[in-house]
Amino acid sequence: MLVPVFNLKQFKMKFKDINDKELSNGDIIDICQTVNGQNLFIILNVETLDLRYLHDLNYKYQYDVKSLLEPNHFHGDTEWIIVGNIYSFIKSGLPNWY
Repeated sequence: MLVPVFNLKQFKMKFKDINDKELSNGDIIDICQTVNGQNLFIILNVETLDLRYLHDLNYKYQYDVKSLLEPNHFHGDTEWIIVGNIYSFIKSGLPNWY
């Protein structure tokens, strides 16, 4: 009897923003709402869903990250947008809006 073999690496979760841009490590996102007075967050690791507050990277997003990044259950729309990437800002300097 043959047993199917699954490679879990091929089943990576992929999240896309309002503009259909795929989320990657270091991306800064605007969640289009505020959580504890903040709307900008940085994804340090997509695979482990390590989301931090942009104003202080010591603070992890304490709610369900997966449900934040997935499309809305009621209307299917994504409710966040990628506004930059921390690695490109390190190379070129911080943007005006920070």
